[in-house]
Amino acid sequence: MIKPDPDFGRFLDTLLLRKAYRRPPVFDFHVAKEHKARWLGREVKTPADEVEFWVKAGYDYVQCTVFVRAEELAAAIGANQGAAASHGSELGVIRGLQHFRSRDWSWQPAAKGDLSAVKDRLEWLTELVKVLPRSMKIVLHTADVYTLAWEMIGFNEFCLRSIEEPELVREVMQSLADAQLNATKAAVEVAGDRVGAIFYSDDIAYTEGLFLSPKFFRQMLFPMMRPFAEVGERLGAPMIYHSDGRLYDVLDDLYGVGVRGLQPLEPKSMDPLRIKRQWAGKFCLMGNVDLDLMSRGTEQQVEEHVRERIERLNVGGGYMVGVSNTVPHYVKFENYRRMIETVHAYE
Repeated sequence: MIKPDPDFGRFLDTLLLRKAYRRPPVFDFHVAKEHKARWLGREVKTPADEVEFWVKAGYDYVQCTVFVRAEELAAAIGANQGAAASHGSELGVIRGLQHFRSRDWSWQPAAKGDLSAVKDRLEWLTELVKVLPRSMKIVLHTADVYTLAWEMIGFNEFCLRSIEEPELVREVMQSLADAQLNATKAAVEVAGDRVGAIFYSDDIAYTEGLFLSPKFFRQMLFPMMRPFAEVGERLGAPMIYHSDGRLYDVLDDLYGVGVRGLQPLEPKSMDPLRIKRQWAGKFCLMGNVDLDLMSRGTEQQVEEHVRERIERLNVGGGYMVGVSNTVPHYVKFENYRRMIETVHAYE
């Protein structure tokens, strides 16, 4: 059974490696609306519903995403019957530097300070703060400076342009970064110290390694991530970073940027114990519960798997249990519930 007892202090202690708890916090990213509805017995329609889900499901925080969309990409995906929906975009929405400079793009008003595009999310956040228990805080999520840029340009073309026309890549990424950063700052103005962590997601790797060289990310992406961490640092809200894939080659860089939590630690890509040994005292480990098992396995297998993760990774603290990606609709709800119930059996 889950006995809701949210305590963001426990979450923060674990994230910053300050204290070990026998029962680690649970951290998940983008729980499918179907699972939220199953948990509550109704759809999540209001900020109060959202809070009720995260409380009843045994979390110490509430996630809120404030993100500026690239409307041109969404339109191109729709026109091509979802062609880019699986991150296989070759749509070429942006065709070169002159094309990029020749018109206004949907996110650029936000990059210049006009946040009309996230007005609804800021209003949602305003109401969320009003109903948030004092024992919880908000994990404020933003995303995808690199991912949106390559999707807009097309991945193969993006790779070529990173060498042949780096100005294009830099300008597109910086414009997107400015938009997302302004939205993040606006969200912090709304929520203030009720923000407990900044969560930045941007997939830069696959199972065997980085999509591009470490040098590319050091020059292009990581300097654009640093201001997000600085926004959080002024609040005492550390940065958590999500990327699929193998990240060993840039873990020192991520720590230098301000990242303190790593999620999702896909089992096929990352060995959390290696991180504990080689980067001792630097990162909270978040996730590593196998997504495939959560989708195909039995409840008993999930419980055994979660217990093994806790017993192995929570030695000395610094571990939060969670699915090794998001929690999509195809994860068995019974397995998702059993994962959290297993964590809450530790007292």
